[in-house]
Amino acid sequence: MIMPGGVPSGTEHSAIAALDQGRLRAIQIRVFVLCALVTMLDGIDNQSIGVVAPLMSAELGLSTAAMGLIFSLTQVGATIGALAFGPFGDRFGRRPAIILSVSTMTVFTLLTALVPSFGLLLATRFLAGIGLAGVFASALALTSEYAPTRLRGTMVSVVYAGYPAGAALGGVMAAVILQQHDWRLVLYMGAALGALVIALILLLLPESPRFLIEAGTHRERLDRLLMKLGLDPAAAGVSPAAVSSQPRPRQSLWSVFEGGLAPLTVLLCLLNLFVSATTKIMVVWFPSILADSGFSISQAAFSQAAFNIGCVAAMLIAGWLVDRFGALRTIVPALFFDALSIWCLGFTAGNFAVTIIVASLVGAFIGIGASGAQALAAQLFPVRVRSTGIGWATSAARFGQVISPLLVGVVLAGGMSASRIYAGLALSPLLAALVAAAFVHATRRREEKARAQSEG
Repeated sequence: MIMPGGVPSGTEHSAIAALDQGRLRAIQIRVFVLCALVTMLDGIDNQSIGVVAPLMSAELGLSTAAMGLIFSLTQVGATIGALAFGPFGDRFGRRPAIILSVSTMTVFTLLTALVPSFGLLLATRFLAGIGLAGVFASALALTSEYAPTRLRGTMVSVVYAGYPAGAALGGVMAAVILQQHDWRLVLYMGAALGALVIALILLLLPESPRFLIEAGTHRERLDRLLMKLGLDPAAAGVSPAAVSSQPRPRQSLWSVFEGGLAPLTVLLCLLNLFVSATTKIMVVWFPSILADSGFSISQAAFSQAAFNIGCVAAMLIAGWLVDRFGALRTIVPALFFDALSIWCLGFTAGNFAVTIIVASLVGAFIGIGASGAQALAAQLFPVRVRSTGIGWATSAARFGQVISPLLVGVVLAGGMSASRIYAGLALSPLLAALVAAAFVHATRRREEKARAQSEG
Protein backbone atom coordinates (compact mmCIF):
# COMPACT_ATOMS: atom_id res chain seq x y z
CA MET A 1 0.00 0.00 0.00
CA ILE A 2 1.49 3.36 -1.06
CA MET A 3 0.57 6.48 0.83
CA PRO A 4 -0.22 9.83 -0.85
CA GLY A 5 3.32 10.89 -0.13
CA GLY A 6 4.62 7.84 -1.95
CA VAL A 7 5.81 5.93 1.12
CA PRO A 8 4.71 2.45 2.14
CA SER A 9 2.39 2.86 5.12
CA GLY A 10 2.91 -0.41 6.93
CA THR A 11 0.87 -3.57 7.27
CA GLU A 12 -1.86 -3.94 4.63
CA HIS A 13 -5.06 -4.75 6.48
CA SER A 14 -8.68 -5.03 5.39
CA ALA A 15 -9.96 -3.16 8.47
CA ILE A 16 -7.63 -0.27 7.73
CA ALA A 17 -8.60 -0.35 4.05
CA ALA A 18 -12.25 -0.07 5.08
CA LEU A 19 -11.43 2.85 7.37
CA ASP A 20 -9.46 4.57 4.59
CA GLN A 21 -12.39 4.35 2.19
CA GLY A 22 -15.33 4.72 4.59
CA ARG A 23 -17.53 7.64 5.50
CA LEU A 24 -17.03 9.85 8.55
CA ARG A 25 -18.71 8.64 11.71
CA ALA A 26 -19.44 10.35 15.00
CA ILE A 27 -16.44 8.80 16.75
CA GLN A 28 -14.08 10.19 14.11
CA ILE A 29 -15.54 13.69 14.35
CA ARG A 30 -15.20 13.45 18.14
CA VAL A 31 -11.50 12.58 17.76
CA PHE A 32 -10.91 15.52 15.41
CA VAL A 33 -12.62 17.97 17.78
CA LEU A 34 -10.69 16.75 20.82
CA CYS A 35 -7.38 16.89 18.96
CA ALA A 36 -8.18 20.45 17.83
CA LEU A 37 -8.86 21.40 21.46
CA VAL A 38 -5.47 19.96 22.38
CA THR A 39 -3.60 22.05 19.78
CA MET A 40 -5.60 25.11 20.83
CA LEU A 41 -4.15 24.82 24.34
CA ASP A 42 -0.66 25.44 22.93
CA GLY A 43 -1.82 28.63 21.22
CA ILE A 44 -3.71 29.82 24.30
CA ASP A 45 -0.66 29.36 26.51
CA ASN A 46 1.78 31.06 24.14
CA GLN A 47 -0.42 34.09 23.58
CA SER A 48 -1.42 34.40 27.23
CA ILE A 49 2.20 34.40 28.37
CA GLY A 50 3.02 37.08 25.81
CA VAL A 51 0.23 39.32 27.08
CA VAL A 52 1.00 38.97 30.81
CA ALA A 53 4.79 39.13 30.38
CA PRO A 54 5.11 42.90 31.09
CA LEU A 55 3.02 42.60 34.26
CA MET A 56 4.88 39.49 35.36
CA SER A 57 8.29 41.09 34.81
CA ALA A 58 7.27 44.25 36.66
CA GLU A 59 6.07 42.34 39.73
CA LEU A 60 9.08 40.02 39.84
CA GLY A 61 11.56 42.76 38.99
CA LEU A 62 12.78 41.14 35.77
CA SER A 63 14.50 42.92 32.89
CA THR A 64 13.52 42.68 29.26
CA ALA A 65 16.58 40.51 28.66
CA ALA A 66 15.48 38.15 31.42
CA MET A 67 12.03 37.79 29.91
CA GLY A 68 13.59 37.17 26.52
CA LEU A 69 15.62 34.35 28.04
CA ILE A 70 12.44 32.86 29.51
CA PHE A 71 10.67 32.95 26.13
CA SER A 72 13.69 31.39 24.40
CA LEU A 73 14.02 28.64 27.01
CA THR A 74 10.33 27.83 26.57
CA GLN A 75 10.95 27.21 22.88
CA VAL A 76 14.04 25.12 23.71
CA GLY A 77 11.80 23.01 25.97
CA ALA A 78 9.30 22.73 23.13
CA THR A 79 12.04 21.56 20.77
CA ILE A 80 13.01 18.83 23.24
CA GLY A 81 9.40 17.95 24.04
CA ALA A 82 8.51 17.32 20.41
CA LEU A 83 11.38 14.85 20.13
CA ALA A 84 10.63 13.17 23.46
CA PHE A 85 6.90 12.65 23.08
CA GLY A 86 7.13 11.36 19.50
CA PRO A 87 8.76 8.00 20.36
CA PHE A 88 6.61 7.80 23.51
CA GLY A 89 3.47 7.95 21.35
CA ASP A 90 4.78 5.28 19.01
CA ARG A 91 5.72 3.01 21.90
CA PHE A 92 2.80 3.42 24.31
CA GLY A 93 0.03 4.90 22.18
CA ARG A 94 -1.27 8.24 20.96
CA ARG A 95 -3.77 8.61 23.80
CA PRO A 96 -1.29 8.17 26.70
CA ALA A 97 1.14 10.58 25.02
CA ILE A 98 -1.56 13.24 24.64
CA ILE A 99 -2.67 12.80 28.26
CA LEU A 100 0.90 13.08 29.57
CA SER A 101 1.82 16.09 27.43
CA VAL A 102 -1.36 18.04 28.23
CA SER A 103 -0.95 17.19 31.93
CA THR A 104 2.65 18.44 31.86
CA MET A 105 1.61 21.65 30.17
CA THR A 106 -1.28 22.20 32.59
CA VAL A 107 0.69 21.59 35.78
CA PHE A 108 3.56 23.87 34.85
CA THR A 109 1.29 26.60 33.51
CA LEU A 110 -0.35 26.62 36.95
CA LEU A 111 3.04 26.68 38.69
CA THR A 112 4.12 29.61 36.50
CA ALA A 113 1.53 31.73 38.30
CA LEU A 114 2.88 30.69 41.72
CA VAL A 115 6.67 30.85 41.45
CA PRO A 116 8.37 33.73 43.32
CA SER A 117 11.76 33.91 41.56
CA PHE A 118 13.47 34.12 38.19
CA GLY A 119 15.13 30.72 38.49
CA LEU A 120 11.90 28.90 39.25
CA LEU A 121 10.13 30.79 36.48
CA LEU A 122 12.78 29.59 34.02
CA ALA A 123 12.25 26.01 35.19
CA THR A 124 8.44 26.10 34.98
CA ARG A 125 8.38 27.64 31.49
CA PHE A 126 10.99 25.20 30.21
CA LEU A 127 8.97 22.23 31.49
CA ALA A 128 5.70 23.75 30.24
CA GLY A 129 7.35 24.07 26.81
CA ILE A 130 8.12 20.34 26.81
CA GLY A 131 4.44 19.59 27.28
CA LEU A 132 3.31 22.25 24.80
CA ALA A 133 5.14 20.83 21.79
CA GLY A 134 4.55 17.27 22.87
CA VAL A 135 0.85 17.53 22.07
CA PHE A 136 1.36 17.99 18.34
CA ALA A 137 3.11 14.74 17.47
CA SER A 138 0.44 12.42 18.85
CA ALA A 139 -2.57 14.69 18.17
CA LEU A 140 -1.72 14.99 14.47
CA ALA A 141 -0.80 11.29 14.25
CA LEU A 142 -4.12 10.34 15.84
CA THR A 143 -6.03 12.66 13.51
CA SER A 144 -4.40 11.20 10.42
CA GLU A 145 -5.08 7.64 11.61
CA TYR A 146 -8.81 8.25 12.03
CA ALA A 147 -9.28 10.18 8.78
CA PRO A 148 -10.30 8.53 5.50
CA THR A 149 -7.65 8.84 2.81
CA ARG A 150 -9.61 11.43 0.84
CA LEU A 151 -9.84 13.72 3.90
CA ARG A 152 -6.55 13.04 5.66
CA GLY A 153 -4.75 16.21 4.69
CA THR A 154 -7.90 18.26 5.26
CA MET A 155 -8.45 17.02 8.82
CA VAL A 156 -4.78 17.35 9.77
CA SER A 157 -4.73 20.96 8.57
CA VAL A 158 -7.96 21.77 10.44
CA VAL A 159 -6.58 20.31 13.68
CA TYR A 160 -3.27 22.12 13.16
CA ALA A 161 -5.21 25.38 12.72
CA GLY A 162 -6.25 24.94 16.34
CA TYR A 163 -2.93 26.53 17.33
CA PRO A 164 -3.49 29.99 15.78
CA ALA A 165 -7.15 29.81 16.76
CA GLY A 166 -6.06 29.16 20.34
CA ALA A 167 -3.63 32.07 20.14
CA ALA A 168 -6.46 34.39 19.11
CA LEU A 169 -8.66 33.07 21.93
CA GLY A 170 -5.82 33.40 24.43
CA GLY A 171 -5.26 37.02 23.49
CA VAL A 172 -8.94 37.91 23.87
CA MET A 173 -9.23 35.96 27.13
CA ALA A 174 -6.18 37.72 28.59
CA ALA A 175 -7.42 41.15 27.50
CA VAL A 176 -10.81 40.64 29.16
CA ILE A 177 -9.39 39.23 32.39
CA LEU A 178 -6.72 41.92 32.79
CA GLN A 179 -9.31 44.69 32.69
CA GLN A 180 -10.33 43.91 36.26
CA HIS A 181 -8.13 41.10 37.60
CA ASP A 182 -4.55 40.15 38.41
CA TRP A 183 -2.34 38.63 35.68
CA ARG A 184 -2.20 35.34 37.57
CA LEU A 185 -5.88 34.72 36.79
CA VAL A 186 -4.95 34.47 33.10
CA LEU A 187 -2.65 31.55 33.89
CA TYR A 188 -5.17 30.00 36.27
CA MET A 189 -7.73 30.05 33.47
CA GLY A 190 -5.25 28.47 31.08
CA ALA A 191 -4.56 25.69 33.59
CA ALA A 192 -8.31 25.22 34.17
CA LEU A 193 -8.88 24.83 30.43
CA GLY A 194 -6.06 22.28 30.35
CA ALA A 195 -7.67 20.32 33.19
CA LEU A 196 -11.02 20.38 31.37
CA VAL A 197 -9.44 19.04 28.18
CA ILE A 198 -7.70 16.28 30.16
CA ALA A 199 -11.07 15.23 31.59
CA LEU A 200 -12.63 15.17 28.11
CA ILE A 201 -9.71 13.11 26.78
CA LEU A 202 -10.01 10.57 29.60
CA LEU A 203 -13.74 10.21 28.98
CA LEU A 204 -14.07 10.52 25.22
CA LEU A 205 -10.80 10.05 23.33
CA PRO A 206 -10.14 6.52 21.98
CA GLU A 207 -6.81 5.05 20.93
CA SER A 208 -5.89 4.79 17.26
CA PRO A 209 -7.13 1.55 15.63
CA ARG A 210 -4.09 1.60 13.34
CA PHE A 211 -1.79 1.80 16.36
CA LEU A 212 -3.61 -1.08 18.09
CA ILE A 213 -3.28 -3.29 15.01
CA GLU A 214 0.35 -2.33 14.52
CA ALA A 215 1.11 -2.84 18.22
CA GLY A 216 -0.32 -6.36 18.16
CA THR A 217 -2.01 -6.08 21.58
CA HIS A 218 -5.41 -5.24 23.15
CA ARG A 219 -7.62 -7.49 21.01
CA GLU A 220 -10.84 -6.82 22.91
CA ARG A 221 -10.20 -3.08 22.92
CA LEU A 222 -9.64 -3.14 19.16
CA ASP A 223 -12.83 -5.17 18.57
CA ARG A 224 -14.93 -2.60 20.46
CA LEU A 225 -13.32 0.28 18.60
CA LEU A 226 -13.86 -1.28 15.18
CA MET A 227 -17.55 -1.85 15.96
CA LYS A 228 -17.89 1.84 16.89
CA LEU A 229 -16.40 2.62 13.49
CA GLY A 230 -19.06 0.48 11.85
CA LEU A 231 -16.68 -2.40 11.10
CA ASP A 232 -17.29 -6.03 12.02
CA PRO A 233 -13.93 -7.30 13.39
CA ALA A 234 -14.49 -10.75 11.85
CA ALA A 235 -15.62 -9.40 8.48
CA ALA A 236 -12.86 -6.80 8.53
CA GLY A 237 -10.25 -9.51 8.76
CA VAL A 238 -9.04 -8.93 12.32
CA SER A 239 -8.01 -12.37 13.47
CA PRO A 240 -6.34 -13.41 16.72
CA ALA A 241 -3.16 -13.87 14.69
CA ALA A 242 -3.34 -10.26 13.56
CA VAL A 243 -3.59 -9.03 17.13
CA SER A 244 -1.35 -11.16 19.29
CA SER A 245 -0.13 -10.93 22.83
CA GLN A 246 3.44 -10.30 21.74
CA PRO A 247 4.69 -6.72 22.30
CA ARG A 248 5.79 -4.77 19.27
CA PRO A 249 9.47 -4.07 18.54
CA ARG A 250 10.82 -1.02 20.33
CA GLN A 251 11.13 2.09 18.16
CA SER A 252 13.81 4.70 18.74
CA LEU A 253 14.16 8.38 18.03
CA TRP A 254 16.27 7.48 14.99
CA SER A 255 13.81 5.02 13.43
CA VAL A 256 12.59 7.72 11.01
CA PHE A 257 16.05 7.72 9.40
CA GLU A 258 15.93 4.01 8.58
CA GLY A 259 14.48 2.07 5.64
CA GLY A 260 15.15 4.79 3.10
CA LEU A 261 13.27 7.47 5.06
CA ALA A 262 16.39 9.50 5.97
CA PRO A 263 16.43 11.95 3.00
CA LEU A 264 12.68 12.53 3.24
CA THR A 265 12.87 13.12 7.01
CA VAL A 266 15.70 15.62 6.58
CA LEU A 267 13.85 17.50 3.82
CA LEU A 268 10.64 17.55 5.87
CA CYS A 269 12.50 18.96 8.88
CA LEU A 270 14.11 21.68 6.74
CA LEU A 271 10.71 22.54 5.25
CA ASN A 272 9.17 22.93 8.70
CA LEU A 273 12.16 24.94 9.94
CA PHE A 274 11.99 27.52 7.12
CA VAL A 275 8.19 27.77 7.20
CA SER A 276 8.05 28.17 10.97
CA ALA A 277 10.90 30.69 10.90
CA THR A 278 8.93 32.80 8.42
CA THR A 279 5.80 32.68 10.57
CA LYS A 280 7.68 33.57 13.75
CA ILE A 281 9.45 36.48 12.09
CA MET A 282 6.14 37.93 10.91
CA VAL A 283 4.57 37.51 14.35
CA VAL A 284 7.49 38.93 16.35
CA TRP A 285 9.07 41.58 14.12
CA PHE A 286 6.47 42.65 11.55
CA PRO A 287 4.83 45.32 13.77
CA SER A 288 8.24 46.75 14.73
CA ILE A 289 9.38 46.92 11.10
CA LEU A 290 6.16 48.72 10.16
CA ALA A 291 6.58 51.19 13.03
CA ASP A 292 10.15 51.92 11.93
CA SER A 293 8.79 52.53 8.41
CA GLY A 294 6.49 55.31 9.60
CA PHE A 295 3.25 53.49 10.39
CA SER A 296 1.42 54.21 13.63
CA ILE A 297 1.12 51.57 16.35
CA SER A 298 -2.56 51.18 15.50
CA GLN A 299 -1.82 50.66 11.81
CA ALA A 300 0.89 48.13 12.64
CA ALA A 301 -1.57 46.24 14.86
CA PHE A 302 -4.21 46.13 12.11
CA SER A 303 -1.59 44.92 9.62
CA GLN A 304 -0.55 42.19 12.05
CA ALA A 305 -4.20 41.20 12.46
CA ALA A 306 -4.58 40.98 8.65
CA PHE A 307 -1.59 38.63 8.54
CA ASN A 308 -3.06 36.42 11.29
CA ILE A 309 -6.52 36.29 9.72
CA GLY A 310 -5.08 35.33 6.34
CA CYS A 311 -2.92 32.68 7.98
CA VAL A 312 -5.73 31.00 9.95
CA ALA A 313 -8.19 31.09 7.03
CA ALA A 314 -5.66 29.48 4.69
CA MET A 315 -4.70 26.81 7.24
CA LEU A 316 -8.28 25.57 7.29
CA ILE A 317 -8.22 24.80 3.56
CA ALA A 318 -4.55 23.87 3.07
CA GLY A 319 -5.06 20.16 3.66
CA TRP A 320 -8.02 20.08 1.28
CA LEU A 321 -5.87 21.72 -1.39
CA VAL A 322 -3.13 19.11 -0.85
CA ASP A 323 -5.72 16.30 -1.00
CA ARG A 324 -7.31 17.77 -4.13
CA PHE A 325 -4.35 19.04 -6.16
CA GLY A 326 -1.28 17.40 -4.61
CA ALA A 327 1.66 18.83 -2.71
CA LEU A 328 3.63 20.06 -5.72
CA ARG A 329 0.74 22.14 -7.05
CA THR A 330 -0.22 23.49 -3.62
CA ILE A 331 2.67 23.97 -1.21
CA VAL A 332 5.46 24.94 -3.63
CA PRO A 333 3.51 27.75 -5.40
CA ALA A 334 2.15 28.99 -2.05
CA LEU A 335 5.63 29.35 -0.57
CA PHE A 336 6.98 30.97 -3.75
CA PHE A 337 4.17 33.56 -3.74
CA ASP A 338 4.71 34.10 -0.01
CA ALA A 339 8.32 35.06 -0.72
CA LEU A 340 7.12 37.40 -3.48
CA SER A 341 4.51 38.96 -1.17
CA ILE A 342 7.05 39.58 1.59
CA TRP A 343 9.39 41.21 -0.92
CA CYS A 344 6.50 43.45 -2.07
CA LEU A 345 6.01 44.68 1.51
CA GLY A 346 9.23 46.63 1.07
CA PHE A 347 7.49 48.86 -1.47
CA THR A 348 4.25 49.57 0.40
CA ALA A 349 5.66 52.11 2.88
CA GLY A 350 3.20 54.93 3.44
CA ASN A 351 0.26 53.09 1.85
CA PHE A 352 -1.71 51.50 4.67
CA ALA A 353 -4.44 49.96 2.49
CA VAL A 354 -1.95 48.17 0.23
CA THR A 355 0.03 46.99 3.26
CA ILE A 356 -3.11 45.43 4.75
CA ILE A 357 -3.83 43.55 1.52
CA VAL A 358 -0.26 42.32 1.07
CA ALA A 359 0.02 41.33 4.75
CA SER A 360 -3.11 39.18 4.45
CA LEU A 361 -1.62 37.51 1.35
CA VAL A 362 1.62 36.82 3.22
CA GLY A 363 -0.41 35.20 6.01
CA ALA A 364 -2.53 33.15 3.59
CA PHE A 365 0.40 31.79 1.59
CA ILE A 366 2.50 30.90 4.64
CA GLY A 367 -0.60 29.38 6.27
CA ILE A 368 -0.93 27.02 3.31
CA GLY A 369 2.77 26.21 3.54
CA ALA A 370 2.75 25.58 7.29
CA SER A 371 -0.42 23.51 7.39
CA GLY A 372 0.46 21.68 4.18
CA ALA A 373 3.83 20.71 5.67
CA GLN A 374 2.03 19.13 8.63
CA ALA A 375 -0.25 17.23 6.26
CA LEU A 376 2.83 15.88 4.49
CA ALA A 377 4.33 14.77 7.80
CA ALA A 378 1.15 12.93 8.75
CA GLN A 379 1.09 11.16 5.38
CA LEU A 380 4.79 10.37 5.07
CA PHE A 381 5.57 8.08 7.97
CA PRO A 382 4.24 4.54 8.54
CA VAL A 383 2.14 3.96 11.67
CA ARG A 384 4.97 2.43 13.66
CA VAL A 385 7.02 5.68 13.57
CA ARG A 386 4.39 8.28 12.66
CA SER A 387 4.37 10.07 16.01
CA THR A 388 8.19 10.10 16.07
CA GLY A 389 8.33 11.51 12.55
CA ILE A 390 5.85 14.28 13.29
CA GLY A 391 7.82 14.96 16.47
CA TRP A 392 10.98 15.54 14.42
CA ALA A 393 9.12 17.90 12.09
CA THR A 394 7.62 19.79 15.04
CA SER A 395 11.00 20.01 16.75
CA ALA A 396 12.56 21.48 13.62
CA ALA A 397 9.73 24.02 13.47
CA ARG A 398 10.30 25.02 17.10
CA PHE A 399 14.03 25.37 16.46
CA GLY A 400 13.19 27.72 13.61
CA GLN A 401 11.14 29.77 16.06
CA VAL A 402 14.15 30.01 18.39
CA ILE A 403 16.75 31.22 15.91
CA SER A 404 14.77 33.35 13.44
CA PRO A 405 13.84 36.27 15.77
CA LEU A 406 17.48 36.46 16.92
CA LEU A 407 18.75 36.69 13.35
CA VAL A 408 16.24 39.38 12.42
CA GLY A 409 17.12 41.32 15.57
CA VAL A 410 20.75 41.43 14.44
CA VAL A 411 19.69 42.61 10.96
CA LEU A 412 17.47 45.37 12.34
CA ALA A 413 20.24 46.56 14.64
CA GLY A 414 22.36 47.15 11.52
CA GLY A 415 20.00 49.86 10.29
CA MET A 416 19.09 48.35 6.92
CA SER A 417 16.33 49.90 4.81
CA ALA A 418 12.86 48.34 4.86
CA SER A 419 13.10 47.13 1.26
CA ARG A 420 16.35 45.28 1.99
CA ILE A 421 14.96 43.83 5.21
CA TYR A 422 11.91 42.41 3.44
CA ALA A 423 14.08 41.11 0.60
CA GLY A 424 16.14 39.25 3.19
CA LEU A 425 13.05 37.92 4.96
CA ALA A 426 11.73 36.62 1.63
CA LEU A 427 14.64 34.18 1.46
CA SER A 428 13.10 31.97 4.14
CA PRO A 429 9.88 31.03 2.28
CA LEU A 430 11.84 30.87 -0.99
CA LEU A 431 14.17 28.27 0.53
CA ALA A 432 11.11 26.47 1.91
CA ALA A 433 9.63 26.31 -1.60
CA LEU A 434 12.83 24.78 -2.98
CA VAL A 435 12.92 22.23 -0.17
CA ALA A 436 9.23 21.37 -0.72
CA ALA A 437 9.91 20.77 -4.42
CA ALA A 438 12.85 18.52 -3.55
CA PHE A 439 10.67 16.63 -1.06
CA VAL A 440 7.93 15.96 -3.61
CA HIS A 441 10.52 14.86 -6.18
CA ALA A 442 12.12 12.48 -3.66
CA THR A 443 8.76 10.93 -2.69
CA ARG A 444 7.92 10.35 -6.35
CA ARG A 445 11.22 8.59 -6.92
CA ARG A 446 10.59 6.45 -3.85
CA GLU A 447 7.11 5.60 -5.09
CA GLU A 448 8.43 4.61 -8.52
CA LYS A 449 11.12 2.46 -6.91
CA ALA A 450 8.55 0.72 -4.66
CA ARG A 451 6.26 0.12 -7.65
CA ALA A 452 9.09 -1.35 -9.68
CA GLN A 453 10.03 -3.68 -6.82
CA SER A 454 6.43 -4.85 -6.39
CA GLU A 455 6.08 -5.56 -10.13
CA GLY A 456 9.41 -7.35 -10.22
